[in-house]
Amino acid sequence: MNNANEKTPSKLWSRPRSKWLLGIPAGAFIAFVLGAIGLGTTNYVLHATSTTEFCFTCHSHESFIRPEYEASSHFTNAAGVRAECADCHLPHDNWFELVWTKAVVSLDVIPELAGKLDTAEKFEAHRAEMAQIVWRQFKENDSKFCRSCHSIEAMDLKAQNRTSARRHSQAEKNNETCIDCHYGIVHKEPENATALYEAVAAEFVETSE
Repeated sequence: MNNANEKTPSKLWSRPRSKWLLGIPAGAFIAFVLGAIGLGTTNYVLHATSTTEFCFTCHSHESFIRPEYEASSHFTNAAGVRAECADCHLPHDNWFELVWTKAVVSLDVIPELAGKLDTAEKFEAHRAEMAQIVWRQFKENDSKFCRSCHSIEAMDLKAQNRTSARRHSQAEKNNETCIDCHYGIVHKEPENATALYEAVAAEFVETSE
């Protein structure tokens, strides 16, 4: 007959036969803590380096882009809604895509340090090149950054002027995307902007055929 005072071993936990086996749960706990710290640090850095003010720490952005941005309808408008740099240039719905994009755009610091854009003349000389890079990205992803705030389905077309209402109502039917019409809202357009954009759009027509 078993002793009534004898405790039944726990089915959930029992002392390991070797003290070295205690390192397994301890190691798992330490890995969890370090992982949480690493993830939290990554998210903090992603957020801190995605603010508009952080973007303007670059000389070219502060000197040449800020004035254009602050003069645009994305900075001041009747609705009082302000779009920041990250709203238009960074993914919002995929954390891994955000990390990848941040890694890629971090390479932009190289031309900054090399003095490629340190004067107004140099910036203007490269404006068309930079514009086409962004236009190509928007064309490729169907202007998804625009659509994170703007939706044709949510538009009150009756409140728009006749031309805008017609273009918006036909855009989806014609497989058009936002950037097909709106490629000079915030940033100053380069010379021959229409021809430059048509060249970008033609790349996608050739690809789809």
